[in-house]
Amino acid sequence: MYLLSVVSDNLGSSLMTFVLPLIVLDLTGSGIHLSIISSFETLPFLLLGLPFGAIVDRCDVRKVLIRSDAIRFGGYALLAAVLSARSNATVTLIAIYLVTLVIGCTNVFSSVSEITFISYFVSKSDYSKMNSIVYGIQYTAGLLIPLAGGALYSVVPMGLLALICAACFLLSAGAILLMRVGSSKGAGGLSGPVPAAVRTVIGDTQQGLSYLKTRRVVLYPLVLAALFNVLTGNFQNDSLVIMRKSLSFTSGQVGLVMSVTAMGALAGTFIVNLLNRSFKFETVLIANFLVQMCFRLLFVAFGNIFAVAGALFVVDLCQSVLNIIIITNRQNLVETRYLGRVTSIYKAVLIGVNSLGFIYGGTLSNTFGPRNAVLWSGVEILILTMIGIGAYAHLNKERTTDE
Repeated sequence: MYLLSVVSDNLGSSLMTFVLPLIVLDLTGSGIHLSIISSFETLPFLLLGLPFGAIVDRCDVRKVLIRSDAIRFGGYALLAAVLSARSNATVTLIAIYLVTLVIGCTNVFSSVSEITFISYFVSKSDYSKMNSIVYGIQYTAGLLIPLAGGALYSVVPMGLLALICAACFLLSAGAILLMRVGSSKGAGGLSGPVPAAVRTVIGDTQQGLSYLKTRRVVLYPLVLAALFNVLTGNFQNDSLVIMRKSLSFTSGQVGLVMSVTAMGALAGTFIVNLLNRSFKFETVLIANFLVQMCFRLLFVAFGNIFAVAGALFVVDLCQSVLNIIIITNRQNLVETRYLGRVTSIYKAVLIGVNSLGFIYGGTLSNTFGPRNAVLWSGVEILILTMIGIGAYAHLNKERTTDE
């Protein structure tokens, strides 16, 4: 039942991820609105991720997942009603902003809960395998949905597409509801007076931060990946504007390219276990940065749809590997009693800083053009890679000295 929930959740998310940017771009004709909406999706992680993670550690994560899906169902159903009413562009854009912000806050709870929930029914030795399955489902949906969405976008009403997304989250909630997994409150829950509950959350958050400070092997990946996300956060929006405006791709062609890139992400889930077995975590991390830098730069040099798709295929393959190795490394290094708190810090930082990336990258793109913004990010990634090599060389030297 859990995998059914994952499938339906990702079908809804993938369809909305494909459709919403096209709706906004067609409504406004401006890439800056894409950056603003993208920041609304990720800013809640930066602002709320730390306390929400501490709360999740003390809640029934199964109920958190069910309620999160219910809120997303309601939000997209409301958006479907607005789109079906054919309101003017301003009203529609405001509705998109509000729904995106509410669902962005909800995603903070659900994303932290998903990772914690897995630990209740999967053994530690199978974390990497389960993460690969979950990401495989995510990227398979990302492969199939753009193909269907690209064809449907021009013929199916926008409101109906949003309603289909809403129905997917309703199905996901139902699947979790039917599961019978022990995921009860930890550490006594958050019952009692509000001030005491707030102090409990603050205390748990401080414990998570203190834990990170004493475990640099857990801290370094967080810092490097966060900086990488800031530098590359707006790449998807830039690539969409380049394809839609500069290269004049149709929605069907955009859907085809996005499906090919999703194939790259799916391929990443198949090779990541081999990479984890064959190389150290830091080796895969640094190599990943370098390969992504090269193919992001190649993307802006191409104008042919097949070359564009090929470059983005490799970028998404690397991003898939990066996501999974970060999660697996954290699960392997962090004790279960701290996992929710540390995961919330990772989520708050890694997803939250994307909002900074959208603002930073969106400003560069709006000022100098999306192609130049991508070129500049390539230079920045190279500098970050050098910093990462130096940081891990220093950490490994300290390990050798201690031994």
